[in-house]
Amino acid sequence: MGEEKRIYDTMWRNFEQVVKTGQYQTDPLIDNPHDSRRGMTTLSYLRNSTSLVNEISNFLQKIKSLEPEQYYQPLSDLHLTILTIITCFENYHLSESEGQDYAEIFKEAVRGIGSFDIQFKGITASPSCILLQGFMPDEMLSDLREKLRAAFGQSHLHASRDSRYNIATAHSTVVRFKAPLRDPDMLFRFLKDYREFDFGIHTVNRVELVFNDWYLKDAHTKQLAEVSLFPACS
Repeated sequence: MGEEKRIYDTMWRNFEQVVKTGQYQTDPLIDNPHDSRRGMTTLSYLRNSTSLVNEISNFLQKIKSLEPEQYYQPLSDLHLTILTIITCFENYHLSESEGQDYAEIFKEAVRGIGSFDIQFKGITASPSCILLQGFMPDEMLSDLREKLRAAFGQSHLHASRDSRYNIATAHSTVVRFKAPLRDPDMLFRFLKDYREFDFGIHTVNRVELVFNDWYLKDAHTKQLAEVSLFPACS
C-alpha cells in the first residue's frame, strides 16, 4: 500500500498546483463521434459491487452539481483496469480470428487465479481527470498483471503497455475534464474532503478482455473473453 499511496499523494500535490495555476487539461475528443482510437484491455467492472457503486454515484452527483459540463463515467462503465494489452491508437481494427487468439491467451493466463479484493479509499486527480484510489491488500493483482504480461509478451501477438499511469496502482477514473471548470478552487476544496473517504470494497471475481475505445464507453466496447475467479482454497 505504501507505493500506491506515494503515487496517489504525488498526483494530488501536482493537481493542487494545476488548480492554482489554471493549467488543468480538457479533452476535446470525448464527444467526438469520429474518434477512431481503439485498443485492448483486461479489466474488472465495478457494477456488481452495489454498495461501492452507490457511494460513487452519490459522490459524482455532488461533483456534477458543481461542474455539470464535465464527463462523468456512467456507472455501468466504471471499472478497474487490470492491464492494458494494446494502447489505443487511431484506426485500429481487430479481426474475429485475431480476437479469438487474444482470448485464448487471456483465458490460459488467468486460469487458476483466485478472486481478491480492492479497497477504494479516497480520491486523487491528474490535470485531466479525477480518480478513485484503489489499494491492494495483497499481491494478487500484481501477480495477475505479471501473468498477463508474461503470457502476451511470449506470444506472437502484438501487445503494448499503457504508460499513462504507473501500473503499481489500482485506480478507477470517474470524471474527465472536457470543458473549462466553473470554479476550480471550489472543486478542489470539495475533493479535498474526499481524500480519505472510504467508498468500499470491490471483489474481483470476474475479469474480462475487451476491445475498447479510449474511454471504455459501453457502446464502443466489445467483450472478447470473460473468466470467473473463485476464492482460493485454504
